[in-house]
This record gives sequence, structure tokens and C-alpha cells, in this order.
Amino acid sequence: MIRILVVDDEPLILDSFRYAFPQPDYEVITAGTAAAAMELFHANPPDVVLSDIRLPDLSGLELFHQFHKTDARVPVILMTGHGTAGTAIDAMRAGAFEYILKPLDPDTLIPLVESAAETSRLMRTPATLPSDQTPDTSGDLLIGNCPAMQEVYRAIGRVASQDVTVLILGESGTGKEVIARAIYQYGQRSVRPFLAINCAAIPENLLESELFGHEKGSFSGADRKRVGKFEQCSGGTLFMDEIGDMTPLMQTKVLRVLQDQQFERVGGNETIRTDVRLITATNRDLQAMMETSEFRGDLFYRLNVYTINLPPLRERGDDIGLLAEHFCRQFSKELGKDVIGLATESIQLLKQYRWPGNVRELQSVIKHALLEATGPVLVPAFLPDSVRVHHVGAVPRPIASETAVAVLPAATSHHAQDTTNWPEFIRDRLLAKSESIYDDAQQVMERQVIPRVLQIADGNQVRAAKLLGMSRATLRTKCRLYGIVVDKVVDGGD
Repeated sequence: MIRILVVDDEPLILDSFRYAFPQPDYEVITAGTAAAAMELFHANPPDVVLSDIRLPDLSGLELFHQFHKTDARVPVILMTGHGTAGTAIDAMRAGAFEYILKPLDPDTLIPLVESAAETSRLMRTPATLPSDQTPDTSGDLLIGNCPAMQEVYRAIGRVASQDVTVLILGESGTGKEVIARAIYQYGQRSVRPFLAINCAAIPENLLESELFGHEKGSFSGADRKRVGKFEQCSGGTLFMDEIGDMTPLMQTKVLRVLQDQQFERVGGNETIRTDVRLITATNRDLQAMMETSEFRGDLFYRLNVYTINLPPLRERGDDIGLLAEHFCRQFSKELGKDVIGLATESIQLLKQYRWPGNVRELQSVIKHALLEATGPVLVPAFLPDSVRVHHVGAVPRPIASETAVAVLPAATSHHAQDTTNWPEFIRDRLLAKSESIYDDAQQVMERQVIPRVLQIADGNQVRAAKLLGMSRATLRTKCRLYGIVVDKVVDGGD
């Protein structure tokens, strides 16, 4: 839910916001004066503020400065009538998010508010390093224990407090934005704005305006002056994603900002100074692009003051299981599902998949599995076909029938009666530096014992539970956990 504070002394304006931003996706709180607005702001900071320039007790510009002094990370959008745009521009120079003209246009207003809310989320949602993880963390955790991710954590620690340019390299979907936010949030500018822009998603002429702003009449459609991200974000951090997709002209303009911390708006001749920390990211090979003159070498060396390389998901080993369990817990709450985790077989399937879409694809796979889930555990049958078909031994979802009484381990090529070489098992876990050998051993034992006892009991769960010394509810939970299904009558012997 996006929490919006609207400050205006016209009841009709306040009513129009309630209509345009209905619950449950939005919560609109309103104030008719600056004093009332500050009380609401302090009591429960909103995600976005929209304020009229003219208020009964204070100007909108003065109110903006009070908001900004209290928490500069809350985006403020100013609403202005004719003749007051200059005041709004002054506020944007000081860090306001945007200004809009009255009468309000819903087609412009709604995407603007959602863009501001996303900016607010980027600044306020924590990107947390592993040492800070707690079970109830609601932000984006940096999860992973593989050597490559450990080096990423060390790199964030080294560079976050240093006011230098950072270049983040990695395939699409590896989490470059989360790393950028972690650098910002652990850095000295964490109380100042953080703005993000995707260079590949915006045409060149619009990207130039977004970054540097433009003067009124500088090009077709430029019906008013605009303040760009470099000016708006002065004192804060600007994250430029997919910087390898910029045109040569844009590369030249960005290079000048890095060299001199100054620029001109499009169509203007006023030199504007700024103080922005730049974090950039790309999935492209910039050094190869330099050799073909697609990317300027002088810009590359300016950006490459400190580089962080993110590994692809397929190279992160056991991290895949850790991430899957984390996303399962996170998305279970979002989707209203009572799912406690993934079956061992499901995690094995995830580890064997190549993950061309990396962490972003894993998130989608877990959401798909949760939507398919009919029990408290994500068994292989709930995973998308694209993941399961990559595993030769994968078993399709069983079709229930009234005669189903036998027990087979779902989605595994190992027979339920296989035994474990315990000395070898313990040695392997010690070499892996496991700190949960007992739990690991118990899971292996249960996966072997429970199917065999169910076979002995001819699939009768009440009798099997009695033989195992557990309740039927516990047995059913463990069957779901390990992907054990009843299918047909089989010989219970060896």
C-alpha cells in the first residue's frame, strides 16, 4: 500500500485524490494547512507528499523545506497554479521530486505518484548485509555464503563510506540495484536523496532531459522548464543502470559531469554545479566496447574507480537454496499462502537449473510455485515445467486415484530404501563446514525411513504414524516436506 499525504486547502482537490487513489492499493491522508501536514508527517511519514504552493498559513516552498529537513528521503511533489511555476522550480533545485500544474490531469498524476513511491521505496527499504539479518527483516537481504558473494560484501564495506564512483558489473537479474542501494544506505549520504534511472529504457533525447533538465521551448514538447536528476539529486546519490547502453553523445555529457561536477540544461547556457555521488551498473562488457569505440575509454576509467563484480546465480551453489527459502517466506506472506519451505528435491532441481534470468528469474519461479501449491511445502510438482524438465529424473505431478495406497518418493531417482554411508555423510558435511549436521542427518534418515514404514503399513497413514511414534498430522507434514506421495499398491519387500 502506498501512503500519500495531500496538502491543499481546497476540499474538491482532496476529494479528487481519494477518488483517483482508492484503497487498498493506496492510503490517502489529507491536510488543509501546513501545520496539520507537519503533524501528520511526524506521526507517520508518508511514502509521497503532494502539496499546493499556496497554503493558508505557510507557502508550499517553506513547507517543502520543513519536510526536507525532517526527512529528505520522502519525495515531495508540488502542485502549482499559473504564475507560481518559478517557486516550484526553486523547490526542485533544492530537491523536490517534481511539480505539476493545476488543473490536475489523472493520466499524468497517477504514474508520477507511482514513480515517486518507487523512488521512496528504493531509499527507505533497507538492503541489508548478512551480519544485520534478522528473521523479521522486511527489506531486501543480501543473501549468500559463496566466496564470490563474500567478496561482494567486503567490497560494499570498503567503498560505502568513501565518496567515490562505483561501477557494478553483472548479468541481468543478478541484483545490481540492491547492491547500489546497500552502498547508498551504508554510506555518508544515506539521509540524502537516492534517485535511479535506467539508461536503456529511455530514448536518448528524453534521457538527456531526465539527467540534465531542459529550458522551456528547447525542443518540441518542452512547454515548461524542467530540473534534471543531476541537479535535483545534488548532495545525494544517483544510480544509473545499464550505462553501457548510452549513446556516444550522452557518454560525453556524463563524462563532463564526472570531471567538473557541472553541466547545462538542454537548450540553456547557464552552468549548473552539482554534488552527486554516482553509482553505475551494466550487464555489458565495457572493455570490449572500448575496443570497438562503442564506449569512451576516458568515461570508463572515470566510472571504474571501484568495481564490484556480481556472480551469476548458476555459479553460487548452495546460495540458490538459501535464496529460494528466503523468497518462499517473503512471497508466502504477500500471496497469503501458508507455506513453510521447499522440499529437498525441489531445492536440488533449482540447483541443477542454469538460471539464465538469475535471481530475478528465481523470484518468478518461487511465486509460480506458491500459486500452484496446495500444501505447506513446495514439492517439485509445483515448480514450472521449464525448471523440472531440465532434470532427467524429474517426475510429473502424480494423478490421484481412489485406489492409491502405495508410497513413492516424489521427483527423485533414489529408491526409498537406499541406505546412507554415515561416516562418509558426516565427513562430507564437515568438509562443507556445516553447522547443522544433526538436522541434515535427521532429514536424510526420515526420507529413507518414512517411505519404507508406509510401504510396510500398505499406505495406511494411521498405522504408519503409530509405528513411527508420531501423530498422523506430523506424518502428513513430513510427507509433504519430502515429496512422499501415495500412488498404487506395490510389494513392500526389497
